[in-house]
Amino acid sequence: MTAEAPAPDRDALRRRHERRLHLQVPARLEELRALPLFDSVPERARERLLDKVLPKLRTARFPAGEEILREGEYSDTAFYILGGEVEVALGGYSETARPVVVRHAQAAPPRGDGGATWVGRAAPATEPATRRVLAAGEVFGELAALSRYPVSASVRARVETRLLLLKLPVLRLLLAAAPGFRAFVDQRYRERALGRHLRGVALFAGLPDERVEALAARAELRAFEPGERIASEGDPARELLLVRGGLVQVQAQAPDGPRVVTYLRSGDLAGEAGLLLGAPWPFDLVALDHVEIVRLSRADVLDAIALDPAVERRLWESGVVRLEQRGEALADPGVAQAMEALRAAGLVHGESALLIDLATCTRCDACVTACADSHDGVPRFVRQGQRLGRWLVPTACHQCTDPVCMLDCPTGAITREWGALEVTIAESTCIGCGNCASGCPWGNVLMVETGTRADGAPQERAVKCDLCAGRREGPACVQACPHESALRLSARDRAAAARAFGRAL
Repeated sequence: MTAEAPAPDRDALRRRHERRLHLQVPARLEELRALPLFDSVPERARERLLDKVLPKLRTARFPAGEEILREGEYSDTAFYILGGEVEVALGGYSETARPVVVRHAQAAPPRGDGGATWVGRAAPATEPATRRVLAAGEVFGELAALSRYPVSASVRARVETRLLLLKLPVLRLLLAAAPGFRAFVDQRYRERALGRHLRGVALFAGLPDERVEALAARAELRAFEPGERIASEGDPARELLLVRGGLVQVQAQAPDGPRVVTYLRSGDLAGEAGLLLGAPWPFDLVALDHVEIVRLSRADVLDAIALDPAVERRLWESGVVRLEQRGEALADPGVAQAMEALRAAGLVHGESALLIDLATCTRCDACVTACADSHDGVPRFVRQGQRLGRWLVPTACHQCTDPVCMLDCPTGAITREWGALEVTIAESTCIGCGNCASGCPWGNVLMVETGTRADGAPQERAVKCDLCAGRREGPACVQACPHESALRLSARDRAAAARAFGRAL
């Protein structure tokens, strides 16, 4: 019989988090000016960038042996080594494995990252060595910070090490302002994950590995800021676009203005019609948040078609669907209104959001009672929230495609299993720091008091809708409603969204 793993010590996890915060001090402007990290920023813009990022930057001194990143946790921080050395371990620390030492001069471009990372919906990129050592001037963890997947390597200080902490907002500012840093991050993605990303797209499923790697080598990587236009209706369309990360709004121009057609997420394609027919772009593509795009040239995609005719068939299928969606939005303004309503309510990010039809709801609270009964007496949502026509959007987790609540969890308590809809919070490792509750853009994570800590302070933990994970009948709130007023909606289902908001396709 296998012995059960000991239960995590929540107080120890909380002390670890508090110690990590205690190690951090504000960065010094004089030191930042001397870092090669900012060398590729044009001189005129460098001081403005430093002034903007200085309030957001912290440094931390980690003693030898201190854990910096833990395998399986989510991170919103990249780390620049100011002094000392860190050890990166894939699959845990092994004292018998021989470390590979990587050193670069301070003036060299930043290299390295926190081991195997996930990018967008790509498969994990891996290192051949089980252990390696990074020294001053190195960067690690940048790809994990830009993704929504757990780091798959642990990192600890090999000797006393001083680090510059680059939180996600600073990281994005650097990517936009520092061409050298952007080129470094793109190259790491190209080397470690792009090929796997392309192999994960159904369009290229039948291509040999060498052809996929050739596509990856020639692909162009582009980044777009929120609100930036990626493509414009009527412009020449000479490439196929793959969304690597972020959310893209597809719009069609109508006499009364642009109408929302649909949304593209990580792994979605655009540009099929232009590539196959030589036609111009039939719609606008607009970045709704920070968007990363992989551009594949028409010549490279045609070469892929020559190798595998199924590529052309899949392109026709996806292209026809997109053109049909465009026609539906132009023919019926209600369809476009439904798509816009999803965005306005934040539901466009959700894989399974809760809606309540106020036209039939009697406020009996059977949904809340059923939720509490399924979660040890603690309901995971509040029957209050914004209204969209006759619909109430309760305070309940949308199960976002890219959950931001995961990123600042200091213990890795928030997870999503591969292929699952539900995002869950482990009670045993939640320390009640509240980072997820304050980080959720829609306030859908709730803090509940569960007792008293060892120091006498109240002990809290975060709770949220988990779709009643493990319950055979599915979410209790929907099943318990006597009037069928509650439903679950995925933003990917355009037909269901149009029906919910009063229009059928």
